[in-house]
Order: sequence, then C-alpha cells, then structure tokens
Amino acid sequence: MTAALRAALRLAGESRERSIEALRALVRIPSPTGEEGEAQAHIRHLLAEAGAETIAAEPDIEALFARFPLVAQYPTHWQHDLILPYERLPSYAALRDSGLEPVLNYRGRPNVVGCFRGSGGGRSLILNGHIDTVTVEPLGEWTREPYGAQLEHGRIYGRGTSDMKGGLMAGLMALAYLKAAGAELRGDVMLQSVVNEEHAGNGTLDLVRRGFRADAAVVLEPTNNKVAVSHFGGLYWQVTVPGRPRAPGARWDAGTQQGVSAIEKLPPVIEALIALERQHNARPEAALEPGQAPFSLVIGKVAGGHYETVTASEVVLRGGAYFSPQVGDVHEVMAGFRKCVAAAGASDPFLKDHPARLEFLHHDDSTRQSPQIPIAAAMAGLLAERGGERAIRPGPFACDMRHLVNQGGIPSIVFGPGSVAEIHKPNESIAVEEYLDCIGHLIEFIWTWCNGEPEGFPAGTSGN
Repeated sequence: MTAALRAALRLAGESRERSIEALRALVRIPSPTGEEGEAQAHIRHLLAEAGAETIAAEPDIEALFARFPLVAQYPTHWQHDLILPYERLPSYAALRDSGLEPVLNYRGRPNVVGCFRGSGGGRSLILNGHIDTVTVEPLGEWTREPYGAQLEHGRIYGRGTSDMKGGLMAGLMALAYLKAAGAELRGDVMLQSVVNEEHAGNGTLDLVRRGFRADAAVVLEPTNNKVAVSHFGGLYWQVTVPGRPRAPGARWDAGTQQGVSAIEKLPPVIEALIALERQHNARPEAALEPGQAPFSLVIGKVAGGHYETVTASEVVLRGGAYFSPQVGDVHEVMAGFRKCVAAAGASDPFLKDHPARLEFLHHDDSTRQSPQIPIAAAMAGLLAERGGERAIRPGPFACDMRHLVNQGGIPSIVFGPGSVAEIHKPNESIAVEEYLDCIGHLIEFIWTWCNGEPEGFPAGTSGN
C-alpha cells in the first residue's frame, strides 16, 4: 500500500463525523422524483469543493427517444407518476400530443457530473448514483421525520438513506479524501449524480447518449457492500376490463343478462396472469441463481365502479413483474403479456366481444454479465482482503446499470451501502458503519483500479 493511499484511508478514518454529517445534510434536502434541483445544486457544490470539473445538463427527452426508442421512457414526477400508458412503446410524439409536458419534463432537473482527471495511462471509472427518491407517502406510517436524518442507535433515518444517497455520498467522500490526501490517479474518475432513476432511468440513459463512458462503472445502489453483476428486468402494466352498466332492475331482461360488471370479469384475467407466472417459473434453469424464481408477478392495485347499485362499467387492474434475462428480453416479455390477456378474453364470451385492454406504464431491460468481468473480480478480491464478502451474485432489483451495460457497453457492477429491505418504505434507514466501510472500500478500489492498465478501449472519460 502506497503512502498516498494510506493517507487517504487515514483521513477517512479521522473524518467519521464529517462523513456522517455530509450524508445527513444530503438527506435533509428533499429530492423526490421531479424535484431534484436543490439536491443536485448541493452535489455540484460538493464536487467543486473536492476539486472536480463539474457539468450540469438536463436530459434531452426528444433526443433520448430518437437515439434509444426501445428503452427511453417518459419523464416521471412523484405527483404525476405513471400517468401516460402505452400499448407498444412510449414515444416523444405521444408525450408531446398528450398535453402532459408541463408536468413531465426535465426543466430544473439536471444531471450533475464531477470529473476527476487522471495523469494518464490508467483505467477510467464511473461512479453512478441517482439523487431522486420515492415519495414519503404514506406519511402517517413514519415514526421519524422523513427528512430529519435522525441518528439513532447506529443508523441514520430518512428518505433516501439506503436508496441511494448513502451510496452516492460514499462515492463522493471517497473521491474527496483521495484528492485531499494528494493521491494521484492515472485514470479518470467520474461521479454521476443522475435524476429520474425511479420509474424511468432517463438520467443515466442521457449521459450514455451524450457519450460519457469509462473502462468500467460502479452503480452505488444498496447491496450491503456486496458485488452484483446482473439484474432482473421490470415491467409495470395495467389491464382495463370493460363491463356494461345496469341497475339491479335492468341487469336481466327476459332471461338475458344485460348488466355485466367489469368486476365479474376480473377472474379470467387474473387467472391468466397467474398462469403466465407459473409457466415461466416451471423453468428453474431460467433463474438468475439456483432456488430463485425466474419470474415474479405482482398484482398490486384494482380500481373501478362508481356506485354500489350499478354494475361496474370498467375496472383497472395494475401490477408489475420482475423477470430474469433468461426469460427473454423485455419486449419478448411484453409480447407474452399481450398473448396472455388476449387468451383470457378468448375464453370468455363477453370479453371476446368486449376485449380487455392491456397497456404498459414502464419497462426495464434486464442485464446479464459474467461474474468474471475484471471490475467484479477486482472488487470481490479487494473486499476479501478488507474482511468483506468475496461472492459475486445477481442483484435483487432493476437499476440504471442496464443502461451503462446494454446501451453504453460499459462493464459494470452494483455495489453500495444500505439494504434493499429498507428502500421505498416508512422509516427508511442505513447503518452508519456500513456507509463508512463503503467509503474505505471505494477509496482503495478507486486507487487500485485507476492505477491499473486499461483494457478494451482507451482510458479516459468523455462527454458533450
């Protein structure tokens, strides 16, 4: 271990309170999806203080759809979430014609990138994290202030602590301590703080579009400081089931049923969806790892009907699905849903003449990489030396790694502090020691990686 690396690790160890307070300060700045601007200004200030060249740029949604029509998504906002369904693919034209651009846009919501230039000849690295968080609702279920960043019994509580301000700040503090210790790197390092990861992924996708790239990337999502190289794809869907409204006295006419409640027609649709899940899970070889289900269907919400004494004219069923790469790509999975809902309608006389309508609200492509990719092996080896876990496994959730790998061609891992069990729920929290450990892991990893020989394509970051 060189003197410069020792100095950076020593500085991090002596600066525990600084690191803790830096995370607490970021958690105190609300940044729900759609309102990331203030937090991004704070991140840019911290990066500049640490000596980075900084760039702030709002995602260009028209350019995203033009470049990546199969994976680009509509912008989302926590107050206007998943409000523009689509039957095949979303498009910029549909967004423009919807009249929803005033609320679904990136004005005042820039990505922020901090570049730490190396001396040359080493491997470059991206540290990627999203600044946006999900809503704090249901607020009544919190027993702590959602943005209070309360420190209690070795944990920091607040929205975004695990997902994923803890990882983002661990990366920023690691770079700040390396810079302050005078540790010179041969390869460039770029910290990307992106917007709208939740229900879109357009922040990272736009940086890929703009040409930001490196020899490898670390997506700082919560994995309890363990290494993941692959992840599920995801799909949000809705099925609108029709009915025919009639009052009780008009439901039957001369022995013929006239009133048909859409609620009555839910069972064949639900049964078909569950059969789809069962069909995929009958192929255990399609799992990302042994014992894991290849396909997970969630039916999460049902809404319909207007009055107790009138058969419901419409019911909307909403849900989601996670699927392993071996099940198929996201477009194949979407086609399977279409076939499933069509089959449900064909088996019911009313639905055959009045078909249910399937639409999608969001889709994520899956990611699959070899556990032997250099960045995964390097991080796993370092963790083993530092008393962590060497194992390399799939990740438990879809995330922005898909765009770095699938669209950017950048070998990537998911690695960061915090737990998936904490995300998106009341009283979200992160273990302080895990966060501090991550800073140390990243300091040593950045040093080791960026001072190694480049592989594949020339070292150095780029972007426009």
